[in-house]
Amino acid sequence: MSWINWLKTLPPFIVPKDVSYSQLIVPTIDSIRMNKLLNTLISSDKHPLICGPTGTGKSISIANELKNNFDN
Repeated sequence: MSWINWLKTLPPFIVPKDVSYSQLIVPTIDSIRMNKLLNTLISSDKHPLICGPTGTGKSISIANELKNNFDN
């Protein structure tokens, strides 16, 4: 058993050609970690509270995680 860097848990990021700048979500160590934690909590029927400074992408990350990994 050994630790693995969060960035190595996803395939390399390639910028899509048909996406506008405002729709682009670039995965960072913090966003990958938050999405994994969010996914784990929701899958365990726990209610997450995501907090942080304005403009750090909390709402976008949550919406993206729900859209990609959970049914309506």
